[in-house]
Amino acid sequence: MAKKKGPSIISKTNELVQYLSQGNDLDFIMNPISYTQIRGNFSLVQTNLMIAIIAQLQDRIKEQLNIGEQTMLFKPEDLSGNLLNFEIPLKELGISPKKYGELEAACEALMHVDMSYKRYDEVDGVDYYVMQNIFHKIEFPTAEVNAEGEKIAYKSGVRRKGVIKIQMVDESAREILNLRKGYTRHLRGITSLCRSPRTPRLYIYLSAWRKIGKCTVNYIDLKEFFGVLKFSRDRKRVVENKYIKYGAFHRDVLDPVLREMRKLSDEGKVEFCFDYEPVYPRGVTRGDPDSICFHIIEGKMGMAQQHDSYMGRLHSSLITKYGLQPMEWERLSALIYEGLDLTDELARLDRLIEEKQPDNVHAYATEVLYRWLKEHQASPELSFDEAMEVKEEPVVERPYVQPMFKEKWAFWMQKSRERLGEEFYKTYMECCDLWAVRDKKVLVSVPNDFVREKWEEHIGEIISYFFTAFGQDRTLAYYRQDL
Repeated sequence: MAKKKGPSIISKTNELVQYLSQGNDLDFIMNPISYTQIRGNFSLVQTNLMIAIIAQLQDRIKEQLNIGEQTMLFKPEDLSGNLLNFEIPLKELGISPKKYGELEAACEALMHVDMSYKRYDEVDGVDYYVMQNIFHKIEFPTAEVNAEGEKIAYKSGVRRKGVIKIQMVDESAREILNLRKGYTRHLRGITSLCRSPRTPRLYIYLSAWRKIGKCTVNYIDLKEFFGVLKFSRDRKRVVENKYIKYGAFHRDVLDPVLREMRKLSDEGKVEFCFDYEPVYPRGVTRGDPDSICFHIIEGKMGMAQQHDSYMGRLHSSLITKYGLQPMEWERLSALIYEGLDLTDELARLDRLIEEKQPDNVHAYATEVLYRWLKEHQASPELSFDEAMEVKEEPVVERPYVQPMFKEKWAFWMQKSRERLGEEFYKTYMECCDLWAVRDKKVLVSVPNDFVREKWEEHIGEIISYFFTAFGQDRTLAYYRQDL
């Protein structure tokens, strides 16, 4: 039977992995974190326009990051008066000439939107919000004659030059387009993938928290971020509140974004999705929460990128330390699958080489690692029934479970505990465990049929958390094995 090389997402035949391993990259935007925090209710076209502005600054962003300067993205000579000038080709926005009228309307609306952003007062040591228009002018230049000086025949009498000229207010640009607070990375074409105008905004915002894995946002701040809650300029009164009750807000704002991002993540079109939960004051379980806690869940694309990045670092380390040859690396890399932790084994290898002092270090290192990797491949496939069925199996040695899947299991169990209650969890769930992950199946060990039946009675209440943790393409199966 052929050895299993790990989940299909990091299979050598996976197109995304091949694309990444060839040194290519998807089209990503380097974004100042402060830019992601602008508050307002924007359409997809308006969000796309703002992303295009950042795209204009990509070379400068990369240059500053390379030399370690996290300062302003523009210099005084880039300014005219107190304005910063941009010229963006319409083709960069992916807008056909038939949509120019729609774009003009979106830009006109953008000119009148009050956007707010955070500012830090270094003297008083406090954060506060500035509310103002960021754009001073947005123009669509037109031409009456062509390059030869001939008058252009056009049915409306006006022919656009195919660019937008934008002027941003200097004071706002300095605050929003600076790198002192760090930067994040997100897909440039995110707006073309989304139907909800709020999805790309939350995706871009959460990109800044991926390394941490979660973030907690004040509930009022979040409503203001989406533009569904607006304060007066002095912030002393609310002038607009579209969703008075939290139930309506999470139903109409958060849940549609969650569904869309989960779908895009499962299809491998964005790097991650998320789950969220309201955070209430101690002893309170209803009404408006204090904040919303977002849990970021890496998707197929994100895991493939992480695995590719890890393999690159590992390859470089083995070449530097042991002088590994290309054929030796190829032999090892075929056995390294997503989630496999090599930390302890590499430390052991260092000790062995120091102790034994082999003549041919790279050959010795290759052989030691190869034997360890062969031993830690997934156990031979057992025959399991489909989801919701139990199959009698002889007692076998417990398969190796990757740490990544253990973390997903812990997340699902925590959510199940909160949903089903402490008593049910301790009675019917603590006696079960994650037995193995086989291709698309997640095997849960159950001690007997009675416990399995109790799970099946309540599985509908917690299955959404299962899909959140393991992915929509996974199925749940039971394996009777009394631990």
